[in-house]
Amino acid sequence: MIALPLYALLTACRTGIVVPIDSESPTTDSDTDLDSVPTDDSVETDETDETDETQETADTQETGDTGDESAANDTIYEAFFDPAVIQEIDLEIEDSVIIQLNQGVEEYLPANVTINGVSYPHVGVRLKGSSTYQDLDCSDGICKAGFKLKLNEFIVDQKLGDIERVTLNNMTTDYTQSKEVIAYNLLREHSQLASRCNFARVTLNGEEWGLYANLESADDHWLKRRFDDPSGEFFGTADYYGDFYGPYLDTGWVSKSGTGDMSQIEAVTAALDSFGGDFFGELGPVINVDQWLEYWSWCAAVGNYDGYPFTLNDVLIYADPADDARFTFMPWGMDESWDELEVSGRTWNAVGGRLGTACLADPACLDALKLKILDSADKYESSDVIDMAQAAWDLTEADVLTDPKRPVTPDTVWTYRDYYSAVMVGYPDYIRNQVQ
Repeated sequence: MIALPLYALLTACRTGIVVPIDSESPTTDSDTDLDSVPTDDSVETDETDETDETQETADTQETGDTGDESAANDTIYEAFFDPAVIQEIDLEIEDSVIIQLNQGVEEYLPANVTINGVSYPHVGVRLKGSSTYQDLDCSDGICKAGFKLKLNEFIVDQKLGDIERVTLNNMTTDYTQSKEVIAYNLLREHSQLASRCNFARVTLNGEEWGLYANLESADDHWLKRRFDDPSGEFFGTADYYGDFYGPYLDTGWVSKSGTGDMSQIEAVTAALDSFGGDFFGELGPVINVDQWLEYWSWCAAVGNYDGYPFTLNDVLIYADPADDARFTFMPWGMDESWDELEVSGRTWNAVGGRLGTACLADPACLDALKLKILDSADKYESSDVIDMAQAAWDLTEADVLTDPKRPVTPDTVWTYRDYYSAVMVGYPDYIRNQVQ
């Protein structure tokens, strides 16, 4: 294979075929009247938006990449999520579309985007966020919206390598402007199936919009990079809540890949309904218990308590066909990592999720969990976490200074980074003292 520069690879992999659009759908021709696009008054939450791939895998079937294509896609993928490089993403959105986005339209609307100098016309764009939600109306000085981009919404096969979706988190509740990038990369270093995450520098219609977290979208391509068999059912939590009982079964889970078959979620629910105290024996047939405890232990090791099983949100679950469809658990929503009891009142064993409650009720599961947490704390301590954090902070210092949409002043960012540098170093002992 001839080595091509990244720009050439990007250009070669982005071409596609224009999708015919019916007269009632938003068209993407240059003379389109975007005011005709239907609107909706509802606004998505973080969980709904970040798990909004429901029933869309038919649009993304693999075309049988050759070895050369796969290698080229891997090169693009690695470059796009390189934590040492800030990505350049330039959005062009017409005023009429901005009005509709501000009104809370849920469907993707047409825009153009340039990624690291390569243009992608007629992509889909929408706003995202719940506690982090902001629109593009800057009249009150608050308008650092989070974005979801779908490169192939209106042009078939238009992709960045094999990347179809771009998720840009606005980091408005993280005053270090960095936690997601640090935490996701730390967990990836320890094989926790976490998304890749780095930084992006965003402009909108030529105006600087500031620093964002560029988070790998969880979809069928996400699965293919992590599982030998990606044909299973893949879910995330929706509208804050997802669990294995009652109302959370019908509305708490959103399909991200697969057919949306809920039978394995129902199987976990049935096992919990009849739970007699033997977590390994009773839940082992429906979830990968060892992996579940590993997942839990790393959430505790980095203080990621704003997710399942502590709260009923921010988790990805995959019914792996290569493991008898048992569920594997993956972290999501890492912006509140390095949580402390004094701040939130949450600890490694303060759980709301039904699986967590059942595990803590079984002495064998509780003992196994404690050992896992202590082991993860040791592995955390062996990592260069503070070096990882300092690299992220050095990389983004200039952008924090110049970000016109940042949620707080640069001095506040520096104060929080100084504070969390000590928290990150001391967190293994902090967790050990709670568990032992």
